[in-house]
Amino acid sequence: MPDFDLFDTLARPENLADPYPFYAWLRANHPVYLNPDGFAYVSCYEHAGLLKDPDIREAAEGDSRSYTLRTINQTLIKSVPPRHTELRRAGAAAFDRSFLVESGVRLRKEAEHLADELAAALAVDGSADLHHLFSLPFTQRASALVFGIPDDDFDLLASLPARVFQAIYPKKTPADVADADDASRALFTYMQEAVARRRFMPGSGFDRLIDASGDLHTDDIALLCWLLWSASYTSALAALDLAVLTLIENPETVPLLHEHTSAWIEEALRYRSPHVINSINLTTRREMTIGGVTLRRHTPIRFLIAAMNRDETVFPSPDTFDPRRGGAPHIAFGKGIHTCIGAQLARMELVTALTTLATRLPGLTLADRPTWRSYTTQRLCSSLPVTAP
Repeated sequence: MPDFDLFDTLARPENLADPYPFYAWLRANHPVYLNPDGFAYVSCYEHAGLLKDPDIREAAEGDSRSYTLRTINQTLIKSVPPRHTELRRAGAAAFDRSFLVESGVRLRKEAEHLADELAAALAVDGSADLHHLFSLPFTQRASALVFGIPDDDFDLLASLPARVFQAIYPKKTPADVADADDASRALFTYMQEAVARRRFMPGSGFDRLIDASGDLHTDDIALLCWLLWSASYTSALAALDLAVLTLIENPETVPLLHEHTSAWIEEALRYRSPHVINSINLTTRREMTIGGVTLRRHTPIRFLIAAMNRDETVFPSPDTFDPRRGGAPHIAFGKGIHTCIGAQLARMELVTALTTLATRLPGLTLADRPTWRSYTTQRLCSSLPVTAP
């Protein structure tokens, strides 16, 4: 077994720009790679079913030292039935299908406004950063609109998820964890008070969640809101930037985006999955053998989602973007009972944002190479410079 650090390798400039050749090499040579730090990284689609295995829901050694990780370990992400069933039922009320359709109508106006502001910036400067001018504010506002965050509270809450996520990133420092814990405490305190006072906008996602919570303790309801706000726009932000990049590179598929929108979005999620790895710490409860590699009990395990979605044994010509593909489902949002509870919200945001951009700003091209953040669980842009014809 070679002795290289997986995330150091992914942080090389050539792999930040295009990680897929490295993923292909990993699948072919080390489908279950034991990293020098003791983590196991799994990269083949055939092992994706393990994402729903209760035997990898153990708390990792050292989690107790972080408020953020202790809190995550109490959420539905780490729970198993029957508690998982109860929590997910309540959480699902925030994503009622008819409510999301209604929210999508209002959200399109926000997308059109931001697209017009982006167009104005392009007219003045010739190029503009789509990430900061469109994707980031759009996904933040989408979460606020759907969940019902009052306008007066938005600025306070908008910056917290990025700080919270520092606790689960590879190569985090003690200072990163401390800052993540400060943000987590602030967010949980806000959610406790907001739930107790029914502060969320009437009829919004979080308001519906409270109504659907049944006998859940107030802290369990606040924990659901804490999780959904923390996870909502960061994943959608990564997905949107990556889908925009795919649209720019494949302008001939714009008619398919309009005519077969769902198929286009699903292929975009497969082709450039927003998650490098599953975002939440998973640890084996027992000894397990995966792909011929035996993992001891308490081995931290991560699934390379983006690598799995380019597995050539499942997706023919996986490096080709083909909205007509069909076939096996991607796992960009996980698998089984632990599939991302907010997946339909993310899809609605992608449909709204991409069709708006394609209509209002046709022919966007890259003004320069995108820049990428390293050592993150999601494939996050730092900038996405574009220009218009």
